[in-house]
Amino acid sequence: MKQCVFLFLFALSGLFAQVPDYFPLVSGSTWVYRSTNGLNPLTIKVGAPSEFKGQTYLRLEGYAEAPYFVRQTEQGNFVYWDSENQTESPFLTFRDGEFKSVVGQCRQTGRPEARPAFYKGPVGVVDNARVIRYSPGICADAGLTSETFAPYLGMVQRTETSFTGERTLDLIYAQIGGITYISDAGVSFSITLGAIPNGIAARLVLHNRTGQELKLVFPSGQRYEFSIRDAQGVVRYTWSADKLFIQEITELKVTGEEVWNEVLPAANLPAGVYTVEGRLAIQDIGGKKFSAIGTINLP
Repeated sequence: MKQCVFLFLFALSGLFAQVPDYFPLVSGSTWVYRSTNGLNPLTIKVGAPSEFKGQTYLRLEGYAEAPYFVRQTEQGNFVYWDSENQTESPFLTFRDGEFKSVVGQCRQTGRPEARPAFYKGPVGVVDNARVIRYSPGICADAGLTSETFAPYLGMVQRTETSFTGERTLDLIYAQIGGITYISDAGVSFSITLGAIPNGIAARLVLHNRTGQELKLVFPSGQRYEFSIRDAQGVVRYTWSADKLFIQEITELKVTGEEVWNEVLPAANLPAGVYTVEGRLAIQDIGGKKFSAIGTINLP
């Protein structure tokens, strides 16, 4: 698991600046968190950019009760556009210093720990995570306790306090800058995308780290499917639309890693941001499907 996570983070690091990015803000990115009590899962999304006084901000939804327009500074911290006061205010600080939290109504302040932290959770092991601790604020039994961030991956854990006890939210899915990572009981499925002349190079990777054989059953000769959607969600291309497949049930047994590569034609697509979904054309395994989504900006 550790190797997989670091390979994933290494791939992401090439997309961003050399300053460690603990919250990679890329339009179209999504983080999904699972709660320890099974209630109120959390989803964070990055929307379209907007410009205020010459600076570009990205709309961040789900992190707090209301959306915020956020950008990263050269120091690796984050600020948001305060429309009421027409100025920037601290959003998250990963260097020395205290900041006012925008989450909840408890008027809490956050302060990053000085030393890197160790994190182990559904997405794997990270030994250089950054933890932010929060003061109680004006609420005696509610509010944030801590947030843990991994470089080039974002927030991997949030702990909260309530009158019913502490709740922990752990990251189980992330789609950032064209790379999707899903973790579920030692099996992960990811997609990577790259722009090439007149096309998109797509790569699907299935990792099985359970130590047990994973059997995939295909109802035909088709092993995978790709679809491309534009910014409005309209399907502009389906890989299998002009192909024929043998109508015969086949099986594939995966004990480690299986990789599928495909070049998707894009010569007829105008410049813009597109969403590419890649999935395995298998029969459901106990309701489980292998599907991953990435975004790409075509020139």
